[in-house]
Amino acid sequence: MARKIAPILILILFALAISPGCTSPVIPPRGGGPSGGTQVTPGTQPPGSGSGVTTPPGPVVTVPPDFDVEIQVNKNMIFTNPGIDVFYRGGKGQIFLQKMSVEVYKSDGTYVSGQLVRPEGEQISVGDKVTIRGTTGTDRVVVTVTILGVDYKIYDQYLEFKTRP
Repeated sequence: MARKIAPILILILFALAISPGCTSPVIPPRGGGPSGGTQVTPGTQPPGSGSGVTTPPGPVVTVPPDFDVEIQVNKNMIFTNPGIDVFYRGGKGQIFLQKMSVEVYKSDGTYVSGQLVRPEGEQISVGDKVTIRGTTGTDRVVVTVTILGVDYKIYDQYLEFKTRP
């Protein structure tokens, strides 16, 4: 009997560990209304995150095939506006996608986050984007998507500012 219960308990504990809890903060979309949209939060880097590009990018996870989503990350190479755009490009998991969060650890030691939240009763659309002002140095970009209440870190890369020849 104990041999049958142990694997079930392990699976339950694993599911609880990876699922978001009821104490997760709910961040309303920009504008405060139910229409969804992006929200950008500036600040200093979270404790333990280091500054600049001192830590290597962390591992990313593969979203299950039925929930796969595509993104595109671009850094503007204009000196006066080194913006970072993260576009949602669709995928099989589009109807299940609840949120796309973007974190930028800037080379100047600051941290900015933004998110794209699904409007109530609607979907995040192909082409929707989060834009965050980067630096003219190398910035780390981390993208996490929330699908059916589970967070998946799908992108973690450094984006270097390259000058045009």
